[in-house]
Amino acid sequence: MAELLLGVPTVLSSLLVVALLGRAVSQQTWWVFPVVWLVSGAIVFVPATDRVLAAVVHRLRKPTRTESAILQPLLEDVCANAGVDPSRYWLRIQNSREINAMAVGGHVVGVSTAALGLPAEQLEAVLAHELGHHLAGHTKISLLRWWYELPARTTILVVVLVGVVVLRIGQAFGGTAAIVSMIVVVALGIVAVLASPWLLLVPVIAPLVALTSRRAELHADRVAAELGYGPRLLEVLQRWIREGHDDIRARAGFRARMLASHPSCAQRIARLQQRR
Repeated sequence: MAELLLGVPTVLSSLLVVALLGRAVSQQTWWVFPVVWLVSGAIVFVPATDRVLAAVVHRLRKPTRTESAILQPLLEDVCANAGVDPSRYWLRIQNSREINAMAVGGHVVGVSTAALGLPAEQLEAVLAHELGHHLAGHTKISLLRWWYELPARTTILVVVLVGVVVLRIGQAFGGTAAIVSMIVVVALGIVAVLASPWLLLVPVIAPLVALTSRRAELHADRVAAELGYGPRLLEVLQRWIREGHDDIRARAGFRARMLASHPSCAQRIARLQQRR
């Protein structure tokens, strides 16, 4: 709920963008555009959407027969412990040398090729963590917010790209052209803010959204622990610490830590140990 509420300003900006687009197309039936856009949010609840996003956005592929033979029994055990039907979830693979896993939409559980090298008990704990995201609805909420923020984010991207092009043209010609290009860029920024004043809240909202993401990770850890996977998940987190994950985080700047989507391994370990 916190993530949905934090998405309201950007969603309002998206609504305005879609309404203005409707006005540009038709003065009489402009309202059809925002209505259709609002209804289109139902697409995130279509199972096929998860598969498309997993393949296109996250670059996840279907597991080979060998990979499926490793993962499927583990997922079935986790689902049995959670009391859910394993056929609701689809396994996917990320080609990566780093141990990683993710939950996408409401059905996809992805693991990296490196994660397949974990001991079976630890890999099962990782799957339990990802299932915890699905059981809590974290991924569906994030996907819904992403969909409704898309028009505003696309508009910002276009404005930034146009501004960069204008600045480079001005710099290429120099002199008066450079000054004019800077004025145009400033004007573009002012128009963007006047059209969607909620954009001014983004610098404040982004750290709060990251905070909700970190809390969601801790919640998924708690679900895994409640299912009996706490000790094995601790082993995975301790392995990540030995590999220097927290060292990299410590070297990151304050802003990077504020916008991090995951808590430190040390914090996750401390929370899990409190539950023992």
